[in-house]
Amino acid sequence: MRRLALAAVSLAFLAACQPATTELTDAERVAIRDTVTRLADEAFEAFRDLDVDRFMAPYGSDFVWAENGVLGTNRDSMVTAWGGVFTSVREVTSGAWGDAHVNVLGPDAAVFSASFEWAGVDTAGVETALRGVWTTVWERTGDGWKIVQGHESYLPPPESM
Repeated sequence: MRRLALAAVSLAFLAACQPATTELTDAERVAIRDTVTRLADEAFEAFRDLDVDRFMAPYGSDFVWAENGVLGTNRDSMVTAWGGVFTSVREVTSGAWGDAHVNVLGPDAAVFSASFEWAGVDTAGVETALRGVWTTVWERTGDGWKIVQGHESYLPPPESM
C-alpha cells in the first residue's frame, strides 16, 4: 500500500511538472491572425496618412528594428526619424499591401510579413516610389498586441529606359 501511495504521489508530481499546453484551436488561430492583420493595416494606413503617432503606436517600448543593414533599438529615435520623413512628404499618391501572411506562433505571438508599394511627392516636388517587404513580430502584452521585432527592406528602383 505504501508503494502504491508513493507511486501515486510521484505520478501526480510528474504530471504537475509538465509544461502547459499551448495548442490553439483553429478559431483561436483565426482570431489572432485577424487581430494582427487589422493592427498591421492600421499601421500602414497611418503611414499613408503620414501620422507618426498612429504609425508608431503599436511599437513596444523596447522593440528592435532592422532596416537595410542597420539595426535600431531606440523608439524615440525612430519616432524622430519617421517624423522627419513624414514632414518632408507633400502628398502620398499611392500605398498598398501586396501579398500578406500571418504566422501564429502561439497564444501571445505572431509574425506578420507583407510586400508593399508606396509612392509620394516630397515638398520639393520630387516623386519617390518604394517597393519592399515589412516583417514584424507581434507579442500580446498587458497593453495589447505590440511590435517587438521588425525588419523592412526595399527593392532597388527600376532602371530607366
